[in-house]
Amino acid sequence: MKKKYPLEILRQLNTYKKNVPSESKLVKPEKGYIRYEDVDSESDFYFQINSYAQDQNGFYYNVKFKPTSANNLEKREGTYKYADLNQQIKNWSNVLKQFNETEYFDNDPITTNYTKEFFQEYKIIEDGADEKPFDLKRQILIDKYLDSSIKYLEKYEEENPEIDLTETKEEANNLKEHLTELSKNQVVKKLSKFWALCRKDGLPIIKKVFFDLAKELITELGKKMIGM
Repeated sequence: MKKKYPLEILRQLNTYKKNVPSESKLVKPEKGYIRYEDVDSESDFYFQINSYAQDQNGFYYNVKFKPTSANNLEKREGTYKYADLNQQIKNWSNVLKQFNETEYFDNDPITTNYTKEFFQEYKIIEDGADEKPFDLKRQILIDKYLDSSIKYLEKYEEENPEIDLTETKEEANNLKEHLTELSKNQVVKKLSKFWALCRKDGLPIIKKVFFDLAKELITELGKKMIGM
């Protein structure tokens, strides 16, 4: 199949597949070659390389992306040469970064502050942590940890029917669903949000979910933080 593409196109598409922009994840498109999506599960921002063509000046790509810019949230479609496309992807990724770094006026400030506190503590500083995923061993460890946490939260709700932990459980399930698509620090960000929600839900919950169930996980994350 690879020999159906010109060598230059093959090499360039391989580069796009390997170098996923920050704040995004690589997903398989229904049509086209490469598709990046915002790691925020509530976002519909994306960048997709649909096709290529050639004229007397060389190859160019047809792409579609959203948003057009930080202040224009509409879709945009266009054609770009390789160098111009690289810059357009950087621009799109920078827009995602600006959105993700800007607080939402309707967000709970307590959860936001707790999330920042956890992420500052457990952010992984090794090279590639913003682009590369966890190895299989740690992905399985995180998945098992989330399963145990969800079971505990469900039991806690049964024993305390006045408590609603729906949002907290949804955060854990969302991470489970996308765990293998995210970079190490993208996972840590989502874990930080999960722990923040648990902390807001009350000390009994965060003590169980963070200090008891997460012991082995925290140890492994600590090793990655110092590059072991």
